[in-house]
Amino acid sequence: MDKHGPKGHSVADHLNGISRMRKYLTATFGIFALFIGSIAAQADQKTVLWWDGSPTYDGASNAQDRAAMARYIDQFDGGASYDVTFKHATQRGALAKALAGAPFDIIVLDVTTTHKNFTNADLDALRAHYAGGKRALMLDGTLWVRNARPGPKTVFPGPNGASAALLMNQIAALADAGGGILIGTDHREFQAGANQLLEAIVPRARFSGRTNPSRDGEFIGGTLLNTAVPVRPLDILRHWEEIPSQAEAPVGQFTDFMGNPVTLHTLVETSDKPGGKAKRPYITASFAPGEGRTAIDSNAEPEPVRDYMPTRKSVVNE
Repeated sequence: MDKHGPKGHSVADHLNGISRMRKYLTATFGIFALFIGSIAAQADQKTVLWWDGSPTYDGASNAQDRAAMARYIDQFDGGASYDVTFKHATQRGALAKALAGAPFDIIVLDVTTTHKNFTNADLDALRAHYAGGKRALMLDGTLWVRNARPGPKTVFPGPNGASAALLMNQIAALADAGGGILIGTDHREFQAGANQLLEAIVPRARFSGRTNPSRDGEFIGGTLLNTAVPVRPLDILRHWEEIPSQAEAPVGQFTDFMGNPVTLHTLVETSDKPGGKAKRPYITASFAPGEGRTAIDSNAEPEPVRDYMPTRKSVVNE
């Protein structure tokens, strides 16, 4: 048998060449698969604008404290799920400029102010975002205290990481709902800017009051407890008890500025201390929270509903 192939090469040389080619193609296809996977992951990544429209409150919270929360979202899951842009500005008209750039899937309006500080251009830009289809709403009367410094339990990420887990559940719920707007504020004296933004989208919907949470309350559904990260209700409550001055979020039937009906559902509610009074909603949303109720002082951790595979990610934009 002739053991030489073309031009005098042996059959063994020929087979070795085939083997090397197979290895090359395998490596090439592997790199290609990773490339395609990376593109798919980026395509599914949600863009978030964290708009900090609050002034510095000396000894309590400042722009760096707000940026820390935005950075946490950006780096969650190794950065695979969210790409966050953080902006701090209290100047009138600045929000319109920020929204004139690349579109965002989720906007966090972190606004705790004593006066209305948004222009018609700001409000029109927000309406345009909403009208573009990102219409899920979440209204949070506890967002400002999420990273404040009156006590050790109030600094982000909170008791046993509860404040961070609550935040991630909120963002994940908005992402699952197709994108939308989270408006957060504080108690009565500091709701002017947040209510100006909210009423631009849903007239007659307003934050109100000043709460003092008791343990006579419930989380409704699992939206805030395990959409992304399981969190014990008691750990969230322990944070709120350290700063007993949250806002009451609106709930009920409304009509948005386009004439569409909007139902705001309670996600968590509790009576003022000592309990036994009417329950006041702390966080509400324009989508149903799901079935079941969990005592606000429950120390049981909910079952996780999703797994995450961390990847590398650059830091948040500031």
